[in-house]
Amino acid sequence: MIEIEWVRLKAHELRTLASRDTVVVLPVAAIEQHGPHLPVMVDSRLAQEVALRAAAKSAAADCPALVLPVIAYGLSEHHMPFGGTITLDTESFHLVVRGVISSVVRHGFSKVLILNGHGGNILAIQTTAQDLTMELGIPVVATTYWLEAGFRFGQILDAQETVLHACEAETSMMLALEPDLVDNDLAAAKGPVVPHFLRAGESAYRWRSLAHVTPNGVIGDPTTATAEKGERLLDAASDAVANLMTRLDTFAAPEDLRPDSIKGVPFLPG
Repeated sequence: MIEIEWVRLKAHELRTLASRDTVVVLPVAAIEQHGPHLPVMVDSRLAQEVALRAAAKSAAADCPALVLPVIAYGLSEHHMPFGGTITLDTESFHLVVRGVISSVVRHGFSKVLILNGHGGNILAIQTTAQDLTMELGIPVVATTYWLEAGFRFGQILDAQETVLHACEAETSMMLALEPDLVDNDLAAAKGPVVPHFLRAGESAYRWRSLAHVTPNGVIGDPTTATAEKGERLLDAASDAVANLMTRLDTFAAPEDLRPDSIKGVPFLPG
């Protein structure tokens, strides 16, 4: 069996994998309140699970992959009013991710995927991936697992089209992975369906606390959640992420399309 967890390998084994064009996956997530029926580990547990499943599928397709330990703390200020939440500010989050990825690159790895499992991190991972691509000179790719699997999730879910919060999707996946940590009284955990609570107008962004849109910290209806549905979602997410990891164009060096007359102007390629 191929070992895909960074922390289970020895340093000399990791040095060997760096020379084999290995994709390194960094899961990032959150520790935050997930309604009255789910533990605060949800985002971190799911992000790590999807990363491990995707890396195993990638490795089976002759694309070596390694998964770093999940960065469990993310940008969760909007969940603080409900308790149980640990949050970073944007600068701290960027610096932690930067420190981890810089270390990976110093060891010779040149393909890095930030795999996000928390909605509050989406903007931050995009700007961090951009900045690190320019700073480190390698392609740093960032994705959020349910967005990468968007169509697939829409085919599985009944009450919603994508992941909301402590909802049908997240509750189903936790029933598949950690059923003992899910409160059985799901009816008491129903919340409003507000898929774009950080949106103003047609496309503008406006920050709001979750306490402004839900009384119990739930967005969505978890009563339709099942363990079987959760397993299908996890399989769909890991398929989508593995496909991203194994596509040749994901980490390929882009072609400079500028005319020869200005190609001498320096820039950092992605």
